[in-house]
Amino acid sequence: MKGSVRKRGTTWSYRIDFGKVDGRRNQIEKGGYKTKKEADKALTDALYQINNTGDYVENKKITFQEVYTEFIEKEAPATRAYATVVRYKSLYKNHFADKFDSFYMYQISANSINDFINEKMTKYSEEYVKGLYKLLKVLFGYAYKRKYTKKDVFEEVITPPDPRHIGEIRSYTNEELLQMSDRLQNTNVITSFFIALNTGLRESEVFALQWSDVDFESQKIAVKKQLLFQDKKWCFCPLKTKNAYRSVNITDSFCTCLKNLKAQQDENRAIYGDGYKRNFVTERFVKNKENLIEVTDFVNIKINGEMLTTNSIKFLSRTIKNELGIPFKFHNLRHPYVKLKLKNFNLFLLLPYPYKSLVFSIPLQFYCRDKLTLCR
Repeated sequence: MKGSVRKRGTTWSYRIDFGKVDGRRNQIEKGGYKTKKEADKALTDALYQINNTGDYVENKKITFQEVYTEFIEKEAPATRAYATVVRYKSLYKNHFADKFDSFYMYQISANSINDFINEKMTKYSEEYVKGLYKLLKVLFGYAYKRKYTKKDVFEEVITPPDPRHIGEIRSYTNEELLQMSDRLQNTNVITSFFIALNTGLRESEVFALQWSDVDFESQKIAVKKQLLFQDKKWCFCPLKTKNAYRSVNITDSFCTCLKNLKAQQDENRAIYGDGYKRNFVTERFVKNKENLIEVTDFVNIKINGEMLTTNSIKFLSRTIKNELGIPFKFHNLRHPYVKLKLKNFNLFLLLPYPYKSLVFSIPLQFYCRDKLTLCR
C-alpha cells in the first residue's frame, strides 16, 4: 500500500494505492486541501487508520441531529432502559440541540466539546454535567462505530471529575428518626417509611411490593420488580441489575407488624365491599411487550385499597423538611455502607387510622454511611 500527494489546479490531494484487485488497480483519492502540508497530514492520518483498523473511512456529511435521531430510534430502544432514553431526550432538547444540531459530526472538535463542558460546570452540579458528558460520548462513539467519522473525537476530550456527593448522603440520628415516625403517624406513608428502614429497599421497590412477595414463614421479602411511571401510566418494570434481584431478611417483630397490617387490610376490604378500590398496572418485564394486569395485594395502599406510588415520597420529604427541619431523602434510609441492627433502639409504629390501635415495638435494621458514626 502506497500513498502520494499531488497538486491539481489550485489545491492539493492525496492518493492511496491498494494494489491490484482482480487485475484492476484499486486507488482512492481525496482532494481540496489548500497546501501540500495539509494533504500530507491527511494522507498520514488515512494510512494510520488503514494500518490500525483495516478500513478506510472518510468523514460523512451527517449532522449531529441526524446521528442523535438515528441512535435514539434504532439503537437506544434495544440497548437502554426506558428511563435512560427519557433522560437522553431531555438532555438533548435542553442542552445539545441548539449548540450542535447544525454541525456535521466531523466539524465538532474536542476543544469545542471541552469548552461546552466547562461552561456547564459553572451552572450545574458535577453529577448533572457528567451525564451530559456521557451522552455526548455515546453519540460520538456511535458515529465512529457506524463509520460516519474517521476518528473518535472523545479520545481528546477531557473527562470531567466524578461527582463527590459532598453533603448529599447522611445518616439520621435516633432522635431524628423518632421525630419522623411521630410526625408520619396516621399518614399513608408510615408503612413505606418503616419498610425502607427495615429492609433497605429503594422507593420504587418499596411501592412495588405485593403480599405475595412476603414469606412470613421464612421471614423474607423477595425483591423482584419496581414500580415506575412510564408513558403516563404506572408500570411493573425489571430491576436495574441482575444483582438487584434478592431476598431480604426481616426481624421477628417486623414480620409480626406486617402480619397485623395484612390482617387489617383484609378487614378493610370486607368492610368496603364493592367500594374497595381496584388497582391496575402495566407489566413491562420484556422490551416492547406490555400487559395490563389487576393487582389485588399491594402492601402500600390507602384505607380504601387505592394503591400508593412513589409520588407519596414528595409529601413525605416535604413534610419532614418543612415541619421538622430535617433534610430528607428517601434514598438515605437504605444506603448500604454499613448494615446495622440496633437491638437497643425501638420505635413504636402507629399505623394510619383505622390501624392506629396497632402498636408495635420494632428493632430497626437500617443503613448508615460509616462505621464510626453508628447512626448516633
